[in-house]
Amino acid sequence: MSAGPWHLRNIRKLIYAALVLTIPGVAIASMWGIPDTAHAWVGARELFGLWALGLLLASMIPGPLIFVFPWIPFRGHLILARRALGISSFVMAGAHVICYLGPTLLRNWHDLLAPGALWIAGLLIGLPAFVGLAVLALTSRRSSIRDLGPHRWKRWHRLVYLLLPGVLIHATFLGADFGLNKGPDVNAEVDAGCLITMLSISVAWLVLFLLRKRRMRWTPSILRKKEAPAGTR
Repeated sequence: MSAGPWHLRNIRKLIYAALVLTIPGVAIASMWGIPDTAHAWVGARELFGLWALGLLLASMIPGPLIFVFPWIPFRGHLILARRALGISSFVMAGAHVICYLGPTLLRNWHDLLAPGALWIAGLLIGLPAFVGLAVLALTSRRSSIRDLGPHRWKRWHRLVYLLLPGVLIHATFLGADFGLNKGPDVNAEVDAGCLITMLSISVAWLVLFLLRKRRMRWTPSILRKKEAPAGTR
């Protein structure tokens, strides 16, 4: 990719650089002003989980957004950024898992089950969601498209449509910020704004997805049907 401005050519590298800076930033923010390590782990767990969900949504929105609004600025940036955003979501999800499993297993593995049935259900839903993110991240390479074939590769990556509701249910069952259920190690107050924001973005993606499925496009003059251009998955 030699043509285009440098920030377009290097958009993925810029996202990965931001990821490298964000991870220690989240860790520092989690420890800042926290009196003990246990609560710092909880804070890091929540923040990494929110980042993972936010980046997952950010990787899913550009495809239908660009189709429905073909005149949107920075179209090239959005298309090229999707893969890096999806991989970054998996990395944040991995940090989220480590921040929960590490302290819990070191303390007492029975604490995985102690919060009750809703908590266990959330963990069971989160496990295939994390595995799915791992599969998508590991196959987000040009060599994977060549090895699997473009049609098979695209079918695999449509798993993301199942991952989003799974991740949302997982976050609702376990996420202190979402307010339905809180673990025994969580003392923070519920942040209803976080729940409303993530659900609103998810609904916006769903609306865009349905509009694209119906081949609806918004031009400055009229909302009309039109065939999808290539590369706007």
